[in-house]
Amino acid sequence: MRDDVPPSERPEPPIKTVYLPDSRYAVGPFAAMSAIFREIFQFRSHALTLFSNDFKASYRGTTFGILWNFILPLVPISVYLLLVNIRVFPAYDGMEPALFLAFNVMFWYFITGLVLRPIDVVKSKAASSMKTSLPLSVAISSSFAQLVFDGLVRLGLVVVLVFVFRDWPSPNVLGLIITLLASLAFCLSAGLILSIFNMAYSDTQRLVGIFLQYGLFLSGVIFPMSSMGRLSVLEVWNPFAVFVGAARDYIFIGSYAHPEAIGIWSFISLMMLVIGFRFFYTMEQRVRGLT
Repeated sequence: MRDDVPPSERPEPPIKTVYLPDSRYAVGPFAAMSAIFREIFQFRSHALTLFSNDFKASYRGTTFGILWNFILPLVPISVYLLLVNIRVFPAYDGMEPALFLAFNVMFWYFITGLVLRPIDVVKSKAASSMKTSLPLSVAISSSFAQLVFDGLVRLGLVVVLVFVFRDWPSPNVLGLIITLLASLAFCLSAGLILSIFNMAYSDTQRLVGIFLQYGLFLSGVIFPMSSMGRLSVLEVWNPFAVFVGAARDYIFIGSYAHPEAIGIWSFISLMMLVIGFRFFYTMEQRVRGLT
């Protein structure tokens, strides 16, 4: 091109469009986990604000006020304790029936909450998240704060029952830690994966709800697995039954009858955790409508 041509008369250079893949798809599993934890740490004040607002909204305008946040978590346990008092349930493997049920129900609602809350949060926040830079992982973490609060309220009742019935724990600390970590990893990763699938197939949430309703009775929460005849095989094949039974036995008995089941499901949980975090991280922007 001649140098004496004025800049205003020079032709525009051709526009080149370069297509690059979404950088998140190139992220490895451990980098995805690290990125999610950084998001949560960066927006930790927002997560606290979300929890505070939801916590206050749950009792705003009611007569009993904040007491509802302590009463409602105990309602499911109180129903089963009522059935215990009218002799609906038999003795449980040498444990006081009320304590057996209270612990199982407490632990069941906690681990299943790790599955259900990501599904609920992603479904309810996906549309509004398009208008803000707040990651969905932060909204999920704030909902877990409420889950932890409810769990602590139920745990308080379990502690009271321990003193009432003098059924003192004989904890196996190592076994308990492994069980807790495995159950957290399994249920959290399942919740993250299912929350994405629910955005594509809205029946997912309903199917999960139905599955968990039956699972309450097929996981040794209400009746010992040993008393369920042919279904007792689920004691080692159902991860929820393994986690509930192992956590209870490692606390109150000190040993678990199927340690190999804990080992197998711990390995599966670790694999699911790696897959679940990466899947959620890579698909989040698509769910938010940003890609």
